Amino acid sequence: MDNSSFATPAVPYSSRPPSPPSITIPAPALSSNSGPIKVVPSYANVDPCDLTPEALAIITSGMREQTAKDSTGSWSYSERRNAQPILDFIYLGPSNVARDRDWLRANGITMLLAVRDMRMVQARLLFVDAVAQELGIQAEHIDADGHAGMIQALPEAVRKINNHLLQVYHSQAVSAPATADGQATTTTAAPAEEGSMLINKQEFKRGKVLVFCETGNDRSPVVVIAYMMAVLGMSMVQACQFIHYRRFCVSLTEEVKFLLQTYEGILEARRTVNQHAANTVAATPSTGGAPKGKRDADEMNQDEEDSDAQPRPGLAPFVDAKDTEMDL
Repeated sequence: MDNSSFATPAVPYSSRPPSPPSITIPAPALSSNSGPIKVVPSYANVDPCDLTPEALAIITSGMREQTAKDSTGSWSYSERRNAQPILDFIYLGPSNVARDRDWLRANGITMLLAVRDMRMVQARLLFVDAVAQELGIQAEHIDADGHAGMIQALPEAVRKINNHLLQVYHSQAVSAPATADGQATTTTAAPAEEGSMLINKQEFKRGKVLVFCETGNDRSPVVVIAYMMAVLGMSMVQACQFIHYRRFCVSLTEEVKFLLQTYEGILEARRTVNQHAANTVAATPSTGGAPKGKRDADEMNQDEEDSDAQPRPGLAPFVDAKDTEMDL
């Protein structure tokens, strides 16, 4: 007799594997901290293989504090069509803002970074090269095949933003030649070198980046959140809350949150390994000679010859059967 006729399921069930637990990010109004979110850049939170202390200071304008206040009370639906400053040098918005020449000039945007799905590339959507060329600014693209391919493009996006900000700074820096007593004299127009750069603060224009996708709420926020995690050392949850404070209409699906959580683990692992390696090199006493690099083929062959010339202790895994019969 079929026992199923005597029982009915109490709740719907499925034979598929269970879904992973959802990642909860408290909404701004439900956050335990009702005050603004503040973050101060620190080199201790940066992968030393990505940036130097000097480069981080240039990008963050002297380790300037970044603040985001709760915007839920003042947010209106029409603001989703505008771009908002997430950091004081990164804006986030939809694609229509990237074509607003007056807005780009008024806000001093120096680079347009389009985050596109591969299907948009094939349809030639979100192309703003003509606008960038007309305004004399830089245009870059980050192309990914869905959210799964986005995690591979995040390091490239972070590098593009950092390289542009450093390039803008260096293009306005001039070198300061030193006199016999070591004091800097008047500046010259010669290319500036590390450690000898001067900036005319009255005429200096800082680099600013507009990161955008079609709506400004889907792919482009992922890039900005990843940038805050990599450069400012923010956690995934803190960066998501920070960006919601600035642009309330941002939509983060469970797939996006798991993607960002995976990227956070990658960042932590790389940062820990590279910081440990840097500290080890700094603590190792110098021998006065050039650091030894990888061994070449001749050195490895010589090591093998030296090893073969010496007897190797231990038992062989197999012996000749004839030798075994003679011993018996």
